[in-house]
Amino acid sequence: MTRPFLEALAEAPLLWDGAMGSLLYERGVFLTHCFDELCLSRPELVEQAHRDYVDAGCDVLETNTFGANRLALARHGHGDHVAAVNRAGVELARRAVGDRAVYVAAAVGPTGIPFDEAPGHERELAVTALGEQLEALAAAGPDLLLLETFYQLGEIEAAIAAARRIAPGLPIVAQVVFGPDGLAHGGFTPEVVAQRLVAAGADVIGANCGAGPPELYEVGTRMVGQGAPVSVQPNAGLPRVVEGRTLYVANPEHFGVFARRLLQAGVRMVGGCCGTTPEHTRRMLGAVRMLGARALPTRIVGGESARAASAALPREPVALAARSGLSAKIAEGRFVVSVEISSPPGTDPSRALAAARRLLASGLVDVVNVADGPRATARLSNLALCAGLERPADGGTSVETMLHVCCRDRNLLGLIAHLLGAHALGLRNLVIITGDPPKMGDYPFATPVYDLDSIGLLRVARELNRGLDPGGKELAGQTSFLLATGVDPGAIDYDRELRRLEEKKDAGAELVMTQPVYDPRVIERFLDDTRSLGLPVMVGLLPLASHRNAEFLHNEVPGMRIPDATRARMAAVGSGPAARAEGVRIAREALVSVRHRVAGAYVMPPFDRIDAALELLREP
Repeated sequence: MTRPFLEALAEAPLLWDGAMGSLLYERGVFLTHCFDELCLSRPELVEQAHRDYVDAGCDVLETNTFGANRLALARHGHGDHVAAVNRAGVELARRAVGDRAVYVAAAVGPTGIPFDEAPGHERELAVTALGEQLEALAAAGPDLLLLETFYQLGEIEAAIAAARRIAPGLPIVAQVVFGPDGLAHGGFTPEVVAQRLVAAGADVIGANCGAGPPELYEVGTRMVGQGAPVSVQPNAGLPRVVEGRTLYVANPEHFGVFARRLLQAGVRMVGGCCGTTPEHTRRMLGAVRMLGARALPTRIVGGESARAASAALPREPVALAARSGLSAKIAEGRFVVSVEISSPPGTDPSRALAAARRLLASGLVDVVNVADGPRATARLSNLALCAGLERPADGGTSVETMLHVCCRDRNLLGLIAHLLGAHALGLRNLVIITGDPPKMGDYPFATPVYDLDSIGLLRVARELNRGLDPGGKELAGQTSFLLATGVDPGAIDYDRELRRLEEKKDAGAELVMTQPVYDPRVIERFLDDTRSLGLPVMVGLLPLASHRNAEFLHNEVPGMRIPDATRARMAAVGSGPAARAEGVRIAREALVSVRHRVAGAYVMPPFDRIDAALELLREP
């Protein structure tokens, strides 16, 4: 590896692999076999499992040495093979990694001695066994040590101390098992466990095994902010016995969703434990790449050194009021309204075109914005739909648009070409977002690119507005985009969201469009906290369609949090026309409460029901 593990983790989130034992079991190894000893007797099987995880996109690969201490190996008659098993475990992982940028983590599990309750001589046996294994692993040259699935705090604290003594140069990740009640053995809370692991000397702390994604989400988020980066590796739900086989049945799709939620909440490493497979890893990859995307360095994107090398000087951007009809209204301080529509999942845009024209004809809407593959689904290019609205081939009314541009599907060169093409087609309003990772949808195995995140793409667009390409070279002409970006006023990691908004402004953002807001207090706090940025804000509004719709958005869609009181109101009306009317009322109340403080409204009608958007915007 070119960068030490902890430096890489400080720069971006990292993705673990998944389970080894349950995967080998599913591939025919009986439960009574010593899985660690397979490093010697079936190395090809272990190496192939490693390769499958590397191919799935993991950043960190765990060695098959979880139970390779003398006490655990002795239960299977392999107590004298400690050095050989651990050395082979690291070598197999290295071989599977090859020349790819993947870290090898030497895995160490508990000895099986109930450490906190055991007499002193048994604790000494455990410490000796852990030390022997750590010496063998450290000699084999891993990139880090992973102390995982420890039930008792005393034992993992002893393991950390031994690791610090034996391999002082290796980073230590320490993970504890929590029960479904969110407590560790002995009734310790996540906060207390985190503090003790940090005090013991762990570089990264966290939780694995014991429970599935929802339970460890609660545990992991409570460990954030306790003095060290946090790692979470849930099981694939709770095990079930099906026709005599022990199976874990959690949907890999949920792992992708919860990985994104964990990372948004400040967790730095995610992965899988018992029952997870390379498919679970693959589903988490998109979330890790999305949240780990980075703006290009200044020396590449519009930096002074790049401009000095090319002798190109930036031009003065076109005045905001002159870029588009929307930007002129914003510059004048007029209240503006944008309604979002989706491109069709096919070749016929006629319904979307008709819906957009109907919105404009209502006199209530200034601009129509078109999402870029929302929920990572396969749809007609939003560039084509926006161009058709702005320059109708049938001679109909022109509709001003906002083009969403997400970073998921195009590399840097593709994004530049996309922006220049949009400008050539007459599109002037951009909404720049990082974008949902591929998950359940038309092509769940599509590769997420994320060369840039929204901050990096804003910088690219800002430089295009100044007549420079990302390398600092002069363009033939310059773009004149209005640059909008998204923000979540109710983000779990609210401080991070504010920091990123500051970075977005520095990168060129000129307009903020929020995620849907249901609680006026949330948007009021956000407006108070961002007043000094001086950015106009369009408040996001999504009228709920039913109680089921509200519960789905709250529980399954990352970034969506609907207050209990709002969900209770929707529960009282259920579904149907009454529910849709209640959803409109709730959204209208949110808009009325802050209308005097925002630059406009950004309406996202459910299921492209533009009647709901128009009803919301009409005076009650």
